Amino acid sequence: MNARTGGIGMTIDSAQTPLIVQVKNDVATLTLNRPRYKNAVNFELLSLLDETLDRLTAEPPRIIVLRGAAPGFCSGIDLKESRETNQEFARRRVSLMHRVLRKLRLVPAPLIVACDGVTAGLGTELLISGDLRFATRDSRMSYPEPRVAVPSPAHRLVWLIGLTKAQDMLLTARWVDADEGERIGLITRVVDDLDTTVNETIEQLRGLSPLALAQTKENLWVSVQAGAEGASMHHIAAVTLSATTADRREALSAFAEKRTPKYPA
Repeated sequence: MNARTGGIGMTIDSAQTPLIVQVKNDVATLTLNRPRYKNAVNFELLSLLDETLDRLTAEPPRIIVLRGAAPGFCSGIDLKESRETNQEFARRRVSLMHRVLRKLRLVPAPLIVACDGVTAGLGTELLISGDLRFATRDSRMSYPEPRVAVPSPAHRLVWLIGLTKAQDMLLTARWVDADEGERIGLITRVVDDLDTTVNETIEQLRGLSPLALAQTKENLWVSVQAGAEGASMHHIAAVTLSATTADRREALSAFAEKRTPKYPA
């Protein structure tokens, strides 16, 4: 368990960076900042998240907030980056993705995710990595990976909402609206005013022991860690294998050409 420090000397706030990091009053706010691409995550953004989470783990703030620059929260992995990929790059990127998700789930501070709008694939995994997950009524979530010929990650979703509901989402790639997301446990609460809810929750958490919250979060991870690690390794291998398949090439071509993919029988 890392000891807490008085403050973190880290503020990255620029329209040019894909990750805006702001630390104020011991609250670290991370904003995915690729609004032109609906905050689709590329390798650079994953790397910045990885480095930032290392710093936040070494010097934990009181609370962490993760959000996306409007419009939307996160549309998933950057498919434009995927079009020129090979298996080695696919392996490196999906391995980094799982490392970032693991760090989000382990960072010794409560993680609030504030979701407003479209959330897909990796975006949904980022969302469910939060300890407290708030979404506006305009939000909707999905795992569309089979539409672009890669497997979806499953373990965290199964643990969170149960096998039956996870099968329904993962094997149909359908969209779930905010109300259903709250009903099945995908999100903590649907809210009308996201900023107000986040600020009220921050104040609520300030009244609780930071060490106790960190240890409780760690205990939650211990309860699922063995299955999570095995599932991550399986997903990394499966995504790597799918990177150069005929299905994947057809899916990415269809995406670029804005048409429906035609998979071989």
